[in-house]
Amino acid sequence: MKKKFLTAVMMGAMVFALTACGAEAETDTDADAETDADVETDTETVVNAEAPDFAGSYYEEIAGRGMIDIESTGDNTYAVSIHWGASAFESANWEMTATYSESTGLLEYTDCTYTIITFEDEENYTEDVKYTDGAGEFWFTEDGKLGWKSANSDVDSIDGESVFLKEE
Repeated sequence: MKKKFLTAVMMGAMVFALTACGAEAETDTDADAETDADVETDTETVVNAEAPDFAGSYYEEIAGRGMIDIESTGDNTYAVSIHWGASAFESANWEMTATYSESTGLLEYTDCTYTIITFEDEENYTEDVKYTDGAGEFWFTEDGKLGWKSANSDVDSIDGESVFLKEE
């Protein structure tokens, strides 16, 4: 009895498999077209994905002396200010306008002004502008931290990538 039952199940499975194969062969072209359409839609979704919101205040992860303030000015554009305290009497400052690039996923800038401010006392200080056309980029790491890389490390000594945490 068990053999007859297993034979019947096996025959049913084979009939089902053959029927399914025949049906798949008939609609294979439709399936390919559907898959291509899905790929197009997925690509379009990625390209047209909403830009991440970079606005906020961030502090440098290692020493905590660097601060970044990013303010949205609309249309995927941000005003960015970076202040890095070198000592009690000197600070490095960067000011730029950055734009989110959908193609790279980065917040990019090319108009950065880098200035060293040296304080003589609370009221007197000097500003030494090092460059006015600096470039670089910001991005979010996989763990949600803000990465920054300056393309002008030969002048501003921001070698490699710096990582910042968002203030709560």
